[in-house]
Amino acid sequence: MTPPRLIFVTGKGGSGKSAVAAALALALSRRRPATLADLDRRGSAAGMLAAAGKADALETLALAPRAELKAFIHRIVPLRSISKRMLRSRTFGYVTAALPGLEAFLMLERLRLIAGTAALEDRYAVIDAPATGHALELLNVAGGIRELASTGTLHRLAAAVEDFIADPNRFGVILTVSPEELSLREALDAARAMRETLRVGWIAAALNFVTAPLFSAAEVATLADFPEHARLAEARRRAGRAAADARRALRDAGLGVIELPMVFAADFDHAGLETLCERLEQGLSQP
Repeated sequence: MTPPRLIFVTGKGGSGKSAVAAALALALSRRRPATLADLDRRGSAAGMLAAAGKADALETLALAPRAELKAFIHRIVPLRSISKRMLRSRTFGYVTAALPGLEAFLMLERLRLIAGTAALEDRYAVIDAPATGHALELLNVAGGIRELASTGTLHRLAAAVEDFIADPNRFGVILTVSPEELSLREALDAARAMRETLRVGWIAAALNFVTAPLFSAAEVATLADFPEHARLAEARRRAGRAAADARRALRDAGLGVIELPMVFAADFDHAGLETLCERLEQGLSQP
């Protein structure tokens, strides 16, 4: 499973998205220098790395839509005094309001530039993206901008962003999934939309919170005289079966699956991050 230069990590809320993004960035930094960029505005993944003591080959970056808009204006209007005046003007505010998704689109353009720099410098970038629904809205913005701006700079950039999203060497998605029906259904729907609408060519699933069944149905039955023990054993057996069913469904959908264990700890610490990191390294090393 050869990773692209930039991996966009998303998933249903509660599926462990930020933990997977942090562990993935750490795993990739052991191959090449890597950057972890935060789009969820909470800095969750970067905070996990800071608490664990991040590697020297790994840097973190926080991206903000408004800052990307300002940077874009400064790039297309080299004279700083004029670009600053544009950003402060009421007319420019009307223009940006009339182009819904402009700031989000410029965030995508920034990701394209990050991937290009990563290729030139032989490094990786991991994006701790928004949850699935908002992530799909973000990735769909380029098509909307291209239709709104039929010619000119924005049209050209939108086409370049769409090509970037469809290039498996530069862009890929990891969908974090917990072995629960709602999370699985959301991941499968997202994968289908990304393939069919956005032409994303590299999508994998990180099946998180996987536990071994430990007990068979026959073994659970022997605990009939100990109802509380039987209940716990049956819950563990069902969790293992749910993980197996989710694994099968994801593979049937044509997704590469990396299984990540349930980390039994009160707080997600360095040891937990290392556990996920090791599993991700193994998964990415598979053909």
